[in-house]
Amino acid sequence: MNSTIAKFIYWGILFGVCSNAVRIYFSQMDAQVIAEDEVYGWYFKLNYFGNVVLCACSIASFFLYKKYFPSFINTCYILMILAVTAASIPDFDKIFARPTFFFSIKGIGTYINFGLLYFVADTERFPKVLKLFYYLCFAFIVAGFINLAQVGLGASRREFMLTIKDLAFYCMWVFPYFFLQDEEDKKKNLINLAAFMLIVVLVFSTGARSYLIICALVLMIKFSKQLKSKNGVFAIIGMLLLIGIGYVVLLNSEYSGTLEGAATNLSERSDQDTRSEQILDFLGQYDMDYLVQGVGPKGTWYWHSIESKYEFLDNQFLLLAWWAGLPAILIYLIFLVRSMFVKSEILLFQNIKGVKLMIGLWIAACLGFAIYVTISSEPYYYFISFMIGINACQYTKIWGDPEEFEEEAV
Repeated sequence: MNSTIAKFIYWGILFGVCSNAVRIYFSQMDAQVIAEDEVYGWYFKLNYFGNVVLCACSIASFFLYKKYFPSFINTCYILMILAVTAASIPDFDKIFARPTFFFSIKGIGTYINFGLLYFVADTERFPKVLKLFYYLCFAFIVAGFINLAQVGLGASRREFMLTIKDLAFYCMWVFPYFFLQDEEDKKKNLINLAAFMLIVVLVFSTGARSYLIICALVLMIKFSKQLKSKNGVFAIIGMLLLIGIGYVVLLNSEYSGTLEGAATNLSERSDQDTRSEQILDFLGQYDMDYLVQGVGPKGTWYWHSIESKYEFLDNQFLLLAWWAGLPAILIYLIFLVRSMFVKSEILLFQNIKGVKLMIGLWIAACLGFAIYVTISSEPYYYFISFMIGINACQYTKIWGDPEEFEEEAV
């Protein structure tokens, strides 16, 4: 019975992630139309159905694999759903008038889908799911460069964002994990380095300063690990040569003008700090009466810079505390922070690198360090959920069988 459920979860996750990826690809192609005319294609319906399937997979994963996780993970998962649901009750009539809201940034389904983290305990099938995320990065890199070529010379930052934003930021939150692994196949290490440098180009084109800092940090960590390895100096020289060759090739390709335009866009916003201004404006209007219960998912505040009501914030922790209340944000923080310090004599995911880094970067992003990132029903957030699961799963060998290992431990 459990094997049948596990297979259902596995195929459901593959379908859900693929449907989300299809939506990312086509919505990026139609970004201009969506932004200006608010016309949403068939792929949004497919995406919604995929999220419904992932919802079922999350619940099934929780019941099937929760025994392999510390009690605080299980408790926080349940309490988070209850807290978000309680905050949403006053707006139920508005929420269910638009079904897609269930999987929005403030949707209950989004928090249910956090339960995908439990699937990491399926050590037979979970590596295959990771491969799907890995290969999607390459598909999005190719799509991103095709779009850059179509934008042409002298594009504005807005044009670049409409062209590659979703593709670039998916790669930014997923690929560093794979890049930091030391593969036995040296060719694969070189392929991963080349792919990471192409992602840097995509991120550079968006003008996202925070993500460029993340790219630099990941490269520094990778290089420092290489220096400690056998023949580390030669590996570093090879990497630098590859980076240099790639830089020269890009400058002498049709993308050179695009890169110059991206550099101009980045320099023009080097002294901009709209995020701090936004937070200060929001805090000036914060009503302490809603500290515990929150204002609800349909709440808004007046952002003077755009002279309009607004329902989001660039600080995701503050946003969650505002609309869902203090209990919700405290539960989520416990979820994130404590998962980084899970201790067990048989915690055996130790050879997997970069997991804590990804969680740490996510915490920094939610504090407002990075843009266009939030708790959501997006593939990159599902991947972050898996990182938390890997870090917290206590009773699993590296891709071994949990039940067999449990018997050996006894």
